[in-house]
Amino acid sequence: MNQKLTENISCLGNRLFHFFVVGKREAIIVECGVSGAVANLRKQWHSLSAQPEVSTLLAMHAHFDHICGIPYLREMFPQALVASSPYASKVMQKQQVMEGFFTQDGEMVKVLMAQGMLEAAVEVPEPQPLPVQIILADGDMLESGDGCRLKIIAAPGHSPCSLAAYMPEDKVLFASDVAGFQISDEAIFPIFFQSYEMYMDSIKRIQGYPARVVGIAHGTLWTGEQIPAFYERALGAARDAFERIRVMSDNGIDHQQMVDILFRHYYRGDLQIYTPENITLCVNLLIKRVQECL
Repeated sequence: MNQKLTENISCLGNRLFHFFVVGKREAIIVECGVSGAVANLRKQWHSLSAQPEVSTLLAMHAHFDHICGIPYLREMFPQALVASSPYASKVMQKQQVMEGFFTQDGEMVKVLMAQGMLEAAVEVPEPQPLPVQIILADGDMLESGDGCRLKIIAAPGHSPCSLAAYMPEDKVLFASDVAGFQISDEAIFPIFFQSYEMYMDSIKRIQGYPARVVGIAHGTLWTGEQIPAFYERALGAARDAFERIRVMSDNGIDHQQMVDILFRHYYRGDLQIYTPENITLCVNLLIKRVQECL
C-alpha cells in the first residue's frame, strides 16, 4: 500500500497494517504496527521520491499489533522519538508483557507470508522494553517541523491507553482501533476490552470531528460520505454484541458455551489473522465487560 490521502498525509504498509506519514519535510508516523509490516514500509520508503525526516513515532495504544514495529522503525529512523499515552508507556516497560507481545509478532510474520504480503520471513526482535520519550494527554498538540499538527484525543474503552488523533487542517481523523476491528467492509468485531460505556462514548466523541478521511489501523480507509456509515456500523456492532451476551446471560447459558458461540460468530474474514487463542481471550473480555453492566 502506498496511498496519498491528502497533500500532507500518505498511508504506507499493507492492507492489514497501516502507517500514516504526516508531513512532507518533517513527519510524524502514526501507528507502529508489527515487524512484518515494517518490512513493507522499508521497501516503500526507499522508493519514495521525497523522504521526509521522521521526528516522531506515535504509538496509538499498547497492544502488540500497534507497537511491535517500533524496534525496526527506530532502526530506520534513529532520530525519531516515540510518543504514547502515560498508560501505554508503563505497559511498554514491562518485560514479561513484551515477551508475550513479540511472540504474537512472530506469529503475525507467518500470517503476512501466507497472505503474500511478505516474500521472506522477518526476524522478530528480541523482546525488550520500549522506551517512550513523549507522553501525551487528551488535548495535547503533536507537531511536525513543517507545521502539521495532530490534536491528541484520549479514547478509552478498547483499552485504557487508547488514543485517537485529529489533523484539523486536512480534516483527517486517525481512529486506530477506537471503533473496532474490521472483519470485512461490512462487519466489525467490537473490541470494548476495557469498558462498554467508555467504548461507545469514545466512538461518539470521534464521530463529532468533521473528517474527510478516517484512518484506521487495519483494513479499508473510509472517506467522504462513507464515514457516517462506518461509525454506525461500529456502534451497531457493539450494541449487537452487548445484546447477544445479555440474552445469553439472562438465559443461563454457561460461560464456556457463550465463548464458543461468540468465537464462531466473529472468527472469520480478516479477524483470522490473529490466533484462535488471541480471539478467545478477546471474547472472554467482551463477556466480562457486558456482565459488569448487567
